[in-house]
Amino acid sequence: MLVTNNYKKALKEFDRTLKINPNHISTLARRGQIYQLMLRYEDALKDFDRVIELDPNFTEALAIRGETYRLMQKYEEALKDFNRAIALNPNFDWALASRGQTYQSMQRYEEALKDFHRAIKINSNLDWVLASRGQTYQLMQRYKQALKDFDRAIKLNPGNAWALAGRGETYRLMQRYKQALKDFDCAIEFNPNYAWALMTRGEVYLMLKRYNAALADFNRAIELEPNNDWCLYVRALAYQTLKQPDKARSDFAGAVKFAKERYKQDFQDWHNTFNLALYYLAVDYAPTAEQLYRYALSQSASLQHIQEAIRDLDDFLTIFPNHIQAQSLRQLLQSALTQ
Repeated sequence: MLVTNNYKKALKEFDRTLKINPNHISTLARRGQIYQLMLRYEDALKDFDRVIELDPNFTEALAIRGETYRLMQKYEEALKDFNRAIALNPNFDWALASRGQTYQSMQRYEEALKDFHRAIKINSNLDWVLASRGQTYQLMQRYKQALKDFDRAIKLNPGNAWALAGRGETYRLMQRYKQALKDFDCAIEFNPNYAWALMTRGEVYLMLKRYNAALADFNRAIELEPNNDWCLYVRALAYQTLKQPDKARSDFAGAVKFAKERYKQDFQDWHNTFNLALYYLAVDYAPTAEQLYRYALSQSASLQHIQEAIRDLDDFLTIFPNHIQAQSLRQLLQSALTQ
């Protein structure tokens, strides 16, 4: 609330200045930044557009507009702005790192790594850039390199909850669950409302058969993000193991509902499509699950998405090792990797 009030106070001051001089470039740029922080992206873009119209070579404004586009998941527009900013200032470490994050979101990992390497060469003390490169390595399943970057980031900033959670996720993917728990514990201690860390720690507890601890984390995460379909799904798994079928059914239904809505909006959001298939599998709609898996494979879903779907089935089979349909569908996905 205090932060929101500070933003509103700043906006009033900027509005007063701009009423006197509508073309005051630095004030327009600062107001655009405030709008971005308030998640008012369209308002932010209007201000940055005006700034760049007045000064086409305003490097920082180009980069921050690019970041705004990135946050809106308009990656091509983001790249154009980052490219212009970096052409004007090749040593602009923040723009390089933000372009790297854009490439990462587009699954263009080698290009992301090049940008992170350049940014770190310019400034080796940026913990968030090291953590971003670590996340890219993690997505590429280069876990040892990921751990090195997360270690460096955490050494520079021991309170970086995102880096701690990223290292915890790397340990989780390596099935080094005790180390994963330590990192998630620290991340949540620094940020008690870190919904993703709570949910993922809950998943670690599931793998360790600590079902009540898992349930507590999922409950807290869902309080923070009620429409998170994945969190509803994993909580349903916890309820199933704890012999609470009615609650499990309710959560599975919620997970299917939210994922189905997204599927209707974008048939080629493969992360969501594979999740929806898994949810149908969990409620014993195996033919529908298989249809979705086969559709994603037929449409050339990315290697990373297929590998993630296999890992999710592995986790499901850790909890329910005798699930015949899950074993069969895992084999289907695995065979697609070898074709």
